[in-house]
Amino acid sequence: MMEEDIRAHLNQCGLKATPQRMRVYAAMCQLGHASADSLYQFLGGERCTMSLATVYNVLESLTEAGLLVQRPSFSNKMYFDVNTTPHGHLYRWDTHEIRDFSDSSLRQTVEARIREQLPAGLVLDRVEIQVVCHADYETASEKEAL
Repeated sequence: MMEEDIRAHLNQCGLKATPQRMRVYAAMCQLGHASADSLYQFLGGERCTMSLATVYNVLESLTEAGLLVQRPSFSNKMYFDVNTTPHGHLYRWDTHEIRDFSDSSLRQTVEARIREQLPAGLVLDRVEIQVVCHADYETASEKEAL
C-alpha cells in the first residue's frame, strides 16, 4: 500500500496520519507479522523515539482503521498482521516465525464443518487456521550430507 493510500485510509477512518502511525505501519509492512514488543525492538527498542505504550496505541488505532488484523498465536502472544484478507498461518515454534499460506478450499471446508457443529445461539465470526510446525533437522542434515 502506498503512503498516500495509507493517509487516505486513515483519514476515511477519522484518524490523522501522524508520523508515529506512518512509521509503525511502514515497519509492519516490512515485518508482515509482529507483536507489539517485537515491533518496538525492530523500531530501535530503547533508542526508539516512541514509547512501548505508544507502539501499542498506534497498533490498536491501525487495527481499528482496518489496516492491521490482530491474530492470537500459539505462544499466547497477540500478533498484528498486515495481510487483512482471509488466510492461514504456519507458526514455527522453534523460531517463532509466522508465514502466510492460502488455501481457500481448506478454509471453506473447515468453516462448513464448524457451522454444522456450532451450538445454537452462537454465530461464527471467522476461522483462524494456524499450523504449528518446526524444522526437521534430521531430514535437513541428511539432505545436506547428500
